[in-house]
Amino acid sequence: MRSSNKIKVEGGMSSMTDLVFLLLIFFIIISTFVNTSHQIQLPDGSGDPSLTSPVKIYVDAQNQFYINSNEEPIGISKIESEIIGLIGENKAIELLADKNAHRASAYEIIRIAKQNALKVVIKTKGGK
Repeated sequence: MRSSNKIKVEGGMSSMTDLVFLLLIFFIIISTFVNTSHQIQLPDGSGDPSLTSPVKIYVDAQNQFYINSNEEPIGISKIESEIIGLIGENKAIELLADKNAHRASAYEIIRIAKQNALKVVIKTKGGK
């Protein structure tokens, strides 16, 4: 005579699958709460990035002009020819002026850009 009341040591797979489905539902619901604000699909890039990146023009507190990473300041009389020589395909310049620089220096760069049909991006520090 054998006893048919043996204790099974196996784990229940149905409870494990229930747990997996609950986690899946949890992550799906949580992912809908994530703020994506704007759905933008960017195109694939091609070409030389140096041709499409804007020329950066720096104006320091002493109203001296620098282009890109040059250490030597450029005079106001030569700044236009330097910009035209470096401008890329997108015809854009970035203006990064010190807050203590005279506005006339920034206006001069904007005037040069307007005369040559260039786009100007003025960089600022984020406010609070």
